[in-house]
Parts: sequence; structure tokens; C-alpha cells
Amino acid sequence: MNKRYKQPIRVMATSVLLSTGLIFGPEIGLKDSFWELKVEAAAEKYYKTTANLNLRKSASKTASIITTIPKGKQVTYLSKSGSWYKVKYGTKTGYVSSSYLKAVLPTSTSVYTTTANLNLRKSASTSAAIITTIPKGKTVSYLSKSGSWYKVKYGTKTGYVSSKYIKVTKKTSSSATVSIKSTKFKTTANLNMRSKASTSGTRLLTIPKHKMITATAKSGSWYKVSYSGKTGWVSSSYIKEYNQTTTISTTYYKTNATSSLYSAANTKKAAIYSIPKNNIFTSTQKVVNSIGETWYRVSYKGKNYFIKSGSVSKVSAAKVTSTSYTAKEATYLYSFAGEKHGTLVAIPKGVKITTTYRIGDWYKTTYRGKTGYINIAKFSKTVSSTDTSITATKYKTTANLNLRKTASTSGEKMDTIPVNTIVTATAKSGDWYKVSYNGQTGWVSGTYLVAYSSTSSNTPSGSTITETTYLPIADLNIRASDTTSSTKIGLIPKYTQVKSTYKTSEGWYRVTYDGVTGYVSGDYLITKANYDKMNSYEANKNSFIHMDLRTKSSVTAAQINTYIAKNATSSNSVLYNKGSVFITAANKYGLNALYLAAHAIHESDFGKSTISLGKNNLFGFGSYDLAPFVGSVKFSSIDENILFIAQEMKATYLNPSNWKYQGATLGYTIKDANGNRSADLSKGMNFYYASDSNWGSKIANHMSEILAYSKEGAVSQSANTTVPAKPSYPIGKDVFPTGTIAVANSSISLRNETSSSATVAATIGKGETFNLLEKWNDYWLTVNYKGKKYYTNTVSLSKYNQYMTVKNLARVSVSGSSTLNVRATASTVGAILGSLPNHQYVELVVDSSKNPIKSGSWYKVKLSNGTQGWVSSAYLTMELNK
Repeated sequence: MNKRYKQPIRVMATSVLLSTGLIFGPEIGLKDSFWELKVEAAAEKYYKTTANLNLRKSASKTASIITTIPKGKQVTYLSKSGSWYKVKYGTKTGYVSSSYLKAVLPTSTSVYTTTANLNLRKSASTSAAIITTIPKGKTVSYLSKSGSWYKVKYGTKTGYVSSKYIKVTKKTSSSATVSIKSTKFKTTANLNMRSKASTSGTRLLTIPKHKMITATAKSGSWYKVSYSGKTGWVSSSYIKEYNQTTTISTTYYKTNATSSLYSAANTKKAAIYSIPKNNIFTSTQKVVNSIGETWYRVSYKGKNYFIKSGSVSKVSAAKVTSTSYTAKEATYLYSFAGEKHGTLVAIPKGVKITTTYRIGDWYKTTYRGKTGYINIAKFSKTVSSTDTSITATKYKTTANLNLRKTASTSGEKMDTIPVNTIVTATAKSGDWYKVSYNGQTGWVSGTYLVAYSSTSSNTPSGSTITETTYLPIADLNIRASDTTSSTKIGLIPKYTQVKSTYKTSEGWYRVTYDGVTGYVSGDYLITKANYDKMNSYEANKNSFIHMDLRTKSSVTAAQINTYIAKNATSSNSVLYNKGSVFITAANKYGLNALYLAAHAIHESDFGKSTISLGKNNLFGFGSYDLAPFVGSVKFSSIDENILFIAQEMKATYLNPSNWKYQGATLGYTIKDANGNRSADLSKGMNFYYASDSNWGSKIANHMSEILAYSKEGAVSQSANTTVPAKPSYPIGKDVFPTGTIAVANSSISLRNETSSSATVAATIGKGETFNLLEKWNDYWLTVNYKGKKYYTNTVSLSKYNQYMTVKNLARVSVSGSSTLNVRATASTVGAILGSLPNHQYVELVVDSSKNPIKSGSWYKVKLSNGTQGWVSSAYLTMELNK
């Protein structure tokens, strides 16, 4: 497909140069060859259909039809291929014949002035919700018409107003310069800055690729930016909005009011969900978007969304002393901390529950066999009728803490005691303490108190570490303690070396700088070793670490095969003589064959790994740390696996529109002092693909062994930016012996078919046994429960031991051999009854307590034909038994 479209473009561009005698200045610098020429994009072109017109998958009348575009509809022009235009219609992109299109001239935007204070509404109706009120005399931009209502834009808000209260003031050209909110962009190529918003403008300077710029105005498809002391215009074709993404430790956020979840860290698209106040979400990623807004990526209904930081507040999760509460009213047990997460079971008024863990004001508990969360505001604590006097003891508050009249969250609030305040307790009731503060005596929760000694140094809890040199990745505040709310006592400039020998339990480090000793957050520190490694990588740009993996390699199948043959044989490797498959897969999906082969070699130990031999899975795709073999996807052949991974990599890690994209290179990962990955300092696939920070360099080493960087033709090639669809899992399954016994560690919902929408047909209770029959590639399990076959996807193999423990499932694991002998007695001299193929699952015979029968280091096993015998445990691996 790539060849079909590249060749006509080359011919057309060459003919333009020869026939006109003109030289068009490339916007990535004249030093680039004509083959790599990129020019600034013109303003978007629009066409209108002159008849009902088929939108096709490729530029041919025999290509399949995506949809039919009605006559008179507008499409956006993307590119040309002969007499066919590639266009976008709604959310669909495809090809149409240019014979049935006519150009649409640029429109002008009418500007109106309000003649009275005017409500901006969500829809064209007086009953629609009011977004805001626009004062009299303000200007709005006209977008479209709906009866007597106009859709307009006012500031950053878009909505509907009555046309009775606005009047035309002026018209602005679609290419007029408009001020925009200061927006950060990153250049995607060496880019010319010009004196005006046109390729005819004088070139002021060239901004290098991957540089940060800030735009303050827009004219058509051009942005006004400043760089290196100059201000000018750049084409939007070679910049992309820059979002600063940071991986954070798991953090809980509570909605402060009704809030919205978005598909990206901006409000360009409509919100996906509206979330009421007091719902809690989990986040592991913070994003500062291109206009400086801070967002958090949160999980909801199994997917990732984004929420504005201003809509939420951080809440803590903590273990609490086992406490009994009584429902003050009828309520529910929720699946997570918030009503929006869905109910599990109703809790009637008066029901007593016990809890030992909370997230914010939501407490974890179990009721009627289900574990979830309750809103503690709807419960009251069972308070002891007798207070116990204690020896006067000093405590320090760990948060702003309510002083109440009684030892209960339902007690009347008397005052709020600030964080880090020293109080003296004289009595105790359950987990509540009687203290005096500000002339009043009342009760406070012991959850937010820590013992205090006036003779201690009050050093935050932590431990001594080996002296290590660190550097802050930004100007970093030194604080009096290990919290951002403690007093700022100093500042360390970016990349200034400091040493530490003490780390607090909160992940802060005690340092001394410029005569000041205090604490700095490890989230903003990197070790000197990581700093040096990063600089070393950046100093060597001409390496496989930095090569675009979407370029066509000059490697041959013979070169790949020779390298594999040096490290494996045809009898112990599934990669032997597979060089041509890598080249075929890479060419099909537009990525580098040398990289693809090296990736497979690294992940599979030259095709000799257990998963590659047992599952035809070179890349360990689908594996989990807790269940590497069972969890991995099963492929019908190695060829299928290579083609699948090539498509998967191009559709995700090498796709700028996918969340896994961190650059189309192998790259590297830099971790902060607390072991968290830094998105700002890391590059390429390494960041999201592997936890190993040096994964990229290891694959680059394999590439160098196959073909030297200086001989790789891809270095001078342009990237293939086509993006295939994400592949579906192949149909396949692991089949377990029919006598495989599992015990449920929590309730497991069962269905009569492999569909999440199917009605729950039965539930395996905690402690009950069942037979595990199959594991499908899409992670559905087939089970036999009480004599009937069911299906479940409740069990997550990444944490299967929370749901079940398998008692008697093993897998043959013989090194250097293809079979394992089964003997009549537990000895190597016992008669051979049969044999088991390497990597096959095998059923262990159990005793009356359902524990495997063992004699010394031998297990008793049952073959598929019912024969029982013995095999050495040295050649078996227990599965799903942790």
C-alpha cells in the first residue's frame, strides 16, 4: 500500500520543479534531500459533493465502500492520488472520485454584539440549561443557525442565544489573526519561522526538531510564536500540542462538586461522563496540557479518562482500627469509593458492619458475602457507654482534625485543630481521644494522631540509606518536613548535585544545600547515575536508540538468520530460519524489520524461551508476573505471532494518537529517586513497554550484532506514518486436564456464555471447589461447577490468587528434551508407563484433602487415558498455585 501512494507523489513534485523552474524552500531545511522534502501545509480545503458519492477504503472504484456521502455534503480534503481525493467526512476517512466534488470557498465569520444581557444556553430552547449570561455590548462569533437561535462562541464557551438580542457588527476573514490562550507546542521537524503567516514570508530562523515553543495567536493554519529572541509565524503542519505527562504513585482523588470525565486532558471534545460530588478515583498519571491546565488520568468502568485537577482534591487511604458502625438509614454497599461506581447490595437501616480500611470518607467492608465501600456519613459509630481515663499523653495531629462533642463522626463539630498541632489526651473511647484545644474539651479521632515526644528531634519516620548523589529535575523547594504543606526553607536549582543518607517513609530525602538542611520530594530527584546515562544517550544521536522504528530496514533475511544460528539451533529454537517472516511482517505494516527481529530475539532468548516454545509467543504477549505461562496468549504459529506483534506495535507504541506513544524510537527510561518513571526525561517505546530502564539499549545491541548502524539504510529513510487497526487476539485456548481442582478464594460469578452482558447463572462461593477446564486468549475461563459447564471473566490472572488457588495443575518443563517419562514407581528404575510432551499441562493425583500425592521428590500424576504413574518434581512447574 505504501508504494502505491509514494510513487505518484514523487513524479508530481519533480514535474513541478522542472516545468516552473522554481525552488520551493522546504520547511525542514535545504540540507535535506528532495526525497525527504516537506513543505508547509496550506490552509484546509473543503469540497461539496455534487451527487451521492461513495467513500472507499482506497483509490479505486473496486475498493470496498465505507459509506455513501449524500449530495451537497461538505468533506475535508487531505491528499490526492490521481483522480481520487483522500478526504475526511465526519469521523470517517477514505477516498472519493474528484469528478463529483466542487471546491468550497473560505467562509467568513460574522461577529455579533449583544443588545441586552443575554443567556447562553446548552441548546436552542428557553428551557435549556444556562451556561452563562453574556453582558450587554459584548461580541460573540456566529457558528450556525437553528430556527431563531444562533449557535455562537463567547470566550471559551459555546452555546445558543436568541437572535432577537444580537446585531451584526462586522465580518472577519477566516484567515484573520486572532489571539489565543498561551499554548505550548513541540516541533515535529526542523521548522522555518517566517515574518508573516505565509510561505512567502521572509524566513527569520529555523527552529530545530523537538523544540518547545509557545503560541499566542493564530492566523489560518499558522501560529505566532517566539523562539531564540525572535517572534514570527510557523506552519501548524509541523508542530503538535505538548502535554507534560508525569507518572505518579497511586493516588486517590475525590470530586469536590459535579465534575466531568474527558477522553483526553482537554475540553476540546464533549465530556464522556458527569460525576457527582464525593466520588473517588484512582490515578497514576498527571498531565499538564498545552495551555497549562493540570489533569489527572483516572480509571472508570475499566477505561482511562481525564479529570481537571481543580475538580478534585486528594484523599488518603489508610488502615483503621477495627470498628463497628451502624447504618443510620437505608443505604448501599458500593463496588468502589463513590455512588457512581455502582451498587453491590442494599444495606437496610440498623445493620451493623465492621471496617478496617478507608479511602477518604468511604470505608471498606463486607456484607452478605460481597466486599465494597460505604459512605461513612450514613453510618454512626457504636460508642462505648464508658470512657476510659488514660495517663495524660501528648499526640501530634497529622491532618486538620475536627474536635467533636462526642466520640463519633456524628458528634457536633466544635472546632478544627490544625495539622501538626500538639494536643494532650486524658481519656479514650474506642479509637477516639478526649483532648483540650483553644479552651474547649472534646473528642478527636485517633486515626489522625501520632505519639509525640518533646525530647525527640521529630525527624519524619524513615530509614538510613547508602549515601547517594541526586540532582533535581527542576528548581526544587527544600521543606522543613516531608510534606508539601510544611514550611519552605530553601531552594535547589535544577540539576544541582546534592547528597542524601536518609529517606522518609513518604519518599522524601533529607539533604543539605547552601547551609540549609531539610527535605525534598524524591519524585523530583534523579540519581547522578541516571543523569549521566541520560546525557550519554543524548550525546550519541547516531544510534539505534534514536532511530525511527517506522523506517524501512535494509537488513536481509540471511543476516537475521545468521545471528540467530550463532545462538540457537533448529532443535531448540522456534526462530530458526524465520528472517524472511520478519521482513514480510515489517513491510506489511510499515515498520523496521531489523528492530522487529531484535525485539523478538530479546524477548524470547533467540526463540528458546518456555513461552515461545510452548505458546508460539515470542514476545510474552499477555503474560503476567503472577501467571507468565498460563496468562500468555497462545498463537497457532510463530508466523502468526510475528505478524500480530508487528501490527500491534505499529497501531499502539508507534502510533502518535495512542496513549502508549512516547516517540517512535527504542529510547530509554529515566526513573526518579522513588523508582517512578519520568515522562519528561524518558523517550521512546522503553517508557511504556518495559519496566527495565535499559530495555531499549538491549534491543539496540542485538540490532548492532545483526547489522551495523552505519550500514542500516533506514537511517536515511522517511518514516512510514500509516497506522493499521489494532489487531484482535487470535482465537485460541489453553486446555487443562479435566481433573484440575481449584478452590475459590472469593466469590466468582458464572455465565452460560462468554459475554459480560449475559445473566449471572451461578456463583461459586468462597471456599467452594470447582474444576478449571480452559483458559481462552481473551481471558475467559471455562469451569465445571456442580457438574455443569460455565464461563467466567471475573478472575484476573494478574492477581488470580485473590480469586482462586489451583491445587493440582502442573506443567512439564524439561530442558534439552522433548518428553518426560511417566514411571510405575517413584524412581528412575521404575517401568516406563508413558511419556508427556514438554510444556504440556498435567493433572496431579490428590489425597482426600485435595493435596497432591508425593513420594519424596516425585509426584503421582494421571494421564489423559486414566493411567496413573510417577514423575520427578524436578521436571514439573506448578501453575496457578501461589
